[in-house]
Amino acid sequence: MDSQVIETPNADVGNQAAADFMNQQVGRVTAPSASQFDLSLLEDALARGWAENGFFILRGLVAPDVCDAMSAAAIDLFTRAEDDGHSFAGHHFGDSGVIAVEEAARVGSGAAADQRMSKLFNLHRKEPFRSFASHPTVLRALHAILGPDVSCFNSQYIFKNPGVWGQPWHQDSLYYAFDRMPQVGVWLATSKATVENGCLFVAPGSHLEPILPHVPDARPGSNFGYVEVVDYDYARAVPALMEPGDVLVFHSFLLHKSNDNVSDDRRSALVYHYGHSATEVLGPRSATIDFMPVLEGGEPVTAG
Repeated sequence: MDSQVIETPNADVGNQAAADFMNQQVGRVTAPSASQFDLSLLEDALARGWAENGFFILRGLVAPDVCDAMSAAAIDLFTRAEDDGHSFAGHHFGDSGVIAVEEAARVGSGAAADQRMSKLFNLHRKEPFRSFASHPTVLRALHAILGPDVSCFNSQYIFKNPGVWGQPWHQDSLYYAFDRMPQVGVWLATSKATVENGCLFVAPGSHLEPILPHVPDARPGSNFGYVEVVDYDYARAVPALMEPGDVLVFHSFLLHKSNDNVSDDRRSALVYHYGHSATEVLGPRSATIDFMPVLEGGEPVTAG
């Protein structure tokens, strides 16, 4: 059936509102012990990377053909969300439960779905994405960092097509008004991630900072909800260069951004966010928050 379209405020207005709401998180801190349950479960280099820098990369964890299958499945889900869902201003709530978001600058462009797609939310209970949420190596890392009871609470598939802007410097915990901090991001590169096609940059050691003030993304027409940290010294920032199947594991207080895609190639990624299973949401609950246990008592949870 045809999707119903509802007019909503533009992204510039939305980004100011998002900044005003999310900055209630500013000043929150987390002790290192809250994200170092038992780092001996990690290889020494990974444990040092986590403690000192707030991130590490697991190389070659997923086969390239699996990455390709994920991208194809994401495009299919995005297309179906447009066709059978409830839509407004480039956001599509699909009957399958996914939320598909178009690139703000391409809404109404008439381009193919895979050229307009920015993000696709609520994937972690669906295959082929569900299996990765409980990958044994990922679970071991999460156990080392957060402890024996862990849930995946947010998932998104990200397309950054040629010509698309990056996302400014930010901390993921700004977006999550939870009683327990921190969370852990797990970023699977499903394509090559280079400086030219919009890889992530990270600021080593910034995970030891509190949640910093964020201001709205100042670029006219930026994506809805984009905010940024401008008052910080990024001299030590480094690119996270990745091959398909590599996985970046990072602290939710870590400052990170993505470059604009100035290449001829799409950059794609599957991103999961994990937290303690006992976490409580403070205030309104976003439609993109869905706690799914992956570890209970240190044991993997069988998919239901």
